[in-house]
Amino acid sequence: MSADRVRLDLVRENGSTTIDAVCWDWNGTLLDDVEVALAAMNTVLRQRGLAEMSDQEAYRAVFGFPIRAFYARLGVDAADFLEAADEYLALFAAGVGAASLQPQARATLAAIDALGVEQVLISATPEVTLERQLAPHSLHGHFAHVHGITDVYAASKEHVVTAWLDDSGHDPRRVLMVGDTNHDEEIAEALHVRFLRFDGGHQDAPSHRRHPVISSLGEIVGSLTPLPETPRDLRRR
Repeated sequence: MSADRVRLDLVRENGSTTIDAVCWDWNGTLLDDVEVALAAMNTVLRQRGLAEMSDQEAYRAVFGFPIRAFYARLGVDAADFLEAADEYLALFAAGVGAASLQPQARATLAAIDALGVEQVLISATPEVTLERQLAPHSLHGHFAHVHGITDVYAASKEHVVTAWLDDSGHDPRRVLMVGDTNHDEEIAEALHVRFLRFDGGHQDAPSHRRHPVISSLGEIVGSLTPLPETPRDLRRR
């Protein structure tokens, strides 16, 4: 979906933004870590004699929450889940330092700051681990809050987003979530906040397209910025 279609949904007719806060996902959305995840998971699979994923496209096609179901789709036995997950997490932690931010991530965060819109980061990553991943990128200044999860194996952040939203006092209709997974979308729908799907992360976007899908984070800035007036706009006044 184009930035223009997104803009029509997020900007009032008088040109002011309808969004008071942006709730960001981290892994796959702001951090370009899919290749690190793919390499780590393929090592786990190879050590078990299981078929490896050929590339990022194959990874995105099978990834999803709950995490236990994702492992099961890859052939990891339920009895082996905890050991396999521990191995994956160790491998991912060893490699994630090499991951860069998504293109335009830093510029997009700065541009949203300039619009006066609050930004928060809520991730399905344990908070201590999240802080380590954030440290090399010096992004804390953009976020009013940074929250992670406590149960690494559940890897669901719904309760964390819910708690933040309840405490924030924001009208959910004026909050925008940006994420790269179906689970992000499900959380947004459950909480009645708006949602933008980034299609360059960990999971393929669904075919239903209930929400706008963007290929570049820079498109978000356009969606929050008023359109310039055209002669036709002026004639209607």
